[in-house]
Amino acid sequence: MRFAAAILTCALLAGPVCAQEGAAGWIAAGDQAWARRAEGAPADDPGHAAPGPVGQAIAAYRKAIEAAPDDLEARWKLLRSLYFEGEFVARGNDERQKVFDQGRQAAEAALDRLASRAGGRAALDDLDPAERARRLADVPEAARLYSLAAAHWGLWGDAFGRWAAARQGVAGKVRDYALTAIALNGTVDGAAPHRILGRLHTLAPRIPFFTGWVDRDKAVEELRLAVRMAPEEPLNHVYLADAILQFHPERRAEAVAELQALLDRPPNPENPIEEASARRQARELLEQASR
Repeated sequence: MRFAAAILTCALLAGPVCAQEGAAGWIAAGDQAWARRAEGAPADDPGHAAPGPVGQAIAAYRKAIEAAPDDLEARWKLLRSLYFEGEFVARGNDERQKVFDQGRQAAEAALDRLASRAGGRAALDDLDPAERARRLADVPEAARLYSLAAAHWGLWGDAFGRWAAARQGVAGKVRDYALTAIALNGTVDGAAPHRILGRLHTLAPRIPFFTGWVDRDKAVEELRLAVRMAPEEPLNHVYLADAILQFHPERRAEAVAELQALLDRPPNPENPIEEASARRQARELLEQASR
């Protein structure tokens, strides 16, 4: 009972009790706020969330990191919450830039802490993704941290401009982080590492000497794999259909079937904001495909 009361105090007052409970208290407070992330969402704007709950989660996870800088659970949960804020709360590109810049910095700080368990960041960064994954195989949070870091860098690049980001090496960083996550555990978070890699090969511009490795067929391949691994994740279907429509228009019927099947199935009530956003994207793609 004392611990439950401490969590309530953390959530409502953000007071000294959390400091007494340490990082665990702040993480629990953040988890409670995260569970409420759909509360207060505007009924007339599906796929968007109110800022309050996720903002509380972000504040709590930051407090947990202050209390225990080496706590990797707090760090990946902070990255997850910042992703949600940038994708579903932020209004306009200026706000997205601010959020994903915070996410990019938080991701790098998290990877620094992770690398301290495997010889340091410089040594780890010099390794290829497979060897890096072998060094981190005993760290359960490693796959999720690399996957979320890839997502934040990709969304940061998208917010600031894909061509500029590609020239600055952002695409290569996203690829490296996603491949590391795949080598660790490609199924994490609904096959997010494969989804991110597939989306990268879909969206990144091909620029000689910078991103000449971008492969549109690889986009479809990775997204098909994501769908097979995690058919319950709606974005896997949306992104696969988008890649097919862009690069293999002769397979339009397949893409339409993929989108229609997603829209025909019941939405996941546990993730109403994420589901609404994915379904909105699916409907938009169907409209484009019918023109």
